[in-house]
Amino acid sequence: MGHRAGIDFSPSGDADRRSEPRRESLIDCASLFFRGTVRVVPVLNISSRGAMIESDIVPNLGESLVIRFAGCSPIYAYVRWNRDGRIGLNFGNEMVIG
Repeated sequence: MGHRAGIDFSPSGDADRRSEPRRESLIDCASLFFRGTVRVVPVLNISSRGAMIESDIVPNLGESLVIRFAGCSPIYAYVRWNRDGRIGLNFGNEMVIG
């Protein structure tokens, strides 16, 4: 199909669009600050721009929350997606993962 306004409409454009790999097993859990409560949640994977967590919370798409990984400052994030007890978070700022 080609490009229109800088957007790739070709069939290959439908592939996974992640700009970097996700790291699994790097971080086991995190503290999640959500609607006035704090809970420890499993971290399924993480990248410099976001994370996938597992939780029974039911956030709205775009809703803000705070996540804190052990030994790190709290990070503001927002909900990108929520499906079957898994939640995709996007960090407000890019994080250095080492």
